[in-house]
Amino acid sequence: MVAIPEHRVIVFLQENKTTDFYFPTLAAWGAAVANNGHLLSAAPNFDQPHDRNAWVHYAMGDYPALAAQIDNDTVIPFYSWLAKEFTFSDHHFGSGSNSTPGHMLAIGGQMPTLKNPPFFGPHPVWDIPSIFTVAESGHVTWAAFPDQSGYPTKFYRSLTNIPGSVNVFPPKDFVPMAKAGELPQVCYVWSPAGYDEHPPHVSDPTYATKGQDLVWQRVQAVIDGGGWDDTTFILTWDDWGGYADSVPTPAIETVPDALHPAGFQVIGGARIPLIMFGGKVAKGIDPQWHSHASIPKTIVDLLGLPPFGVPRVDHAPSLSDRVKPTLARPKPPAYGTTVVQPTPPSPTPSPVAPMPWPEPLGHTLPALVTLDGSSLPAPRDGIVRPTPPKVPKPV
Repeated sequence: MVAIPEHRVIVFLQENKTTDFYFPTLAAWGAAVANNGHLLSAAPNFDQPHDRNAWVHYAMGDYPALAAQIDNDTVIPFYSWLAKEFTFSDHHFGSGSNSTPGHMLAIGGQMPTLKNPPFFGPHPVWDIPSIFTVAESGHVTWAAFPDQSGYPTKFYRSLTNIPGSVNVFPPKDFVPMAKAGELPQVCYVWSPAGYDEHPPHVSDPTYATKGQDLVWQRVQAVIDGGGWDDTTFILTWDDWGGYADSVPTPAIETVPDALHPAGFQVIGGARIPLIMFGGKVAKGIDPQWHSHASIPKTIVDLLGLPPFGVPRVDHAPSLSDRVKPTLARPKPPAYGTTVVQPTPPSPTPSPVAPMPWPEPLGHTLPALVTLDGSSLPAPRDGIVRPTPPKVPKPV
């Protein structure tokens, strides 16, 4: 892949979805997703168990997770249109745990923890590389837009201290910067509470659509600022959210727990949807295996950045081949307009099986790479109990 001069990559990270749960109608486009019928007109309005304990028991087969699916064409129509008109990755996956490990894997290809640190008050800060330190070393401009509390960039020492902290902005700043054409080449963008598609603490049946609409407004701001042709967007979610999925992922890396002293799968975790779109992004299903570590790897390739220095990223399969410098793809529907879904292909394409994972399988999660050369062992803090969590609430 030859880097594209002056290109921009914007990553949107939302919350708690599996591929089967969020995009069942993509089966008609040849994606390897189940469509079990009885699609929901609103996303389930409560959180599911989805920590390391829940995922291990789900992968063991003694915990069912929530076998629900939404009607993505009506609940998240903008996302559905993007998935059908640009690149939909149907074999993308995160970690076998919950929120913080998923976010950190997508930022820097490493997970110093397998659980969520405290959301309020004192929290750990790790001196580990991220896509932002690599962009800085490659003299490429960047910005991070964490949520209203600074999550998850507050876990990175390089992003909480000057000079890195100067490039960390509140979420409200993204739209005016985009409209003014002031966005740098690498942007990671999170959503504030209530708009991140995380199941709500107080009932709100529209929470999934509200999250989509904020992403839609942000995309529209980039278009209004003249950035469509030179921007690649990557939209994905942090973790599985406790929802069932029909496609198992490769057991690439393992970590020991109380039930598995020899180790149990942690990468890959459950499948998570990923959509790649923009003025130079091809249309179609990408059937190859990718992890969240492929996100920073793709940015490295597209922008010609130096090697990441984290083997999990440097060896990750890249999505950069989906970006074609000669393409001029049409803009998506304008924010707030009625989205008309494209007609499915006929006959329905058969799903394409992915190539085998190119690296060895079943090896132990390694120690982390640090910026200061200090020792940081692989996390062992994911608690796995003898029995699975309670069966999820029915929908």
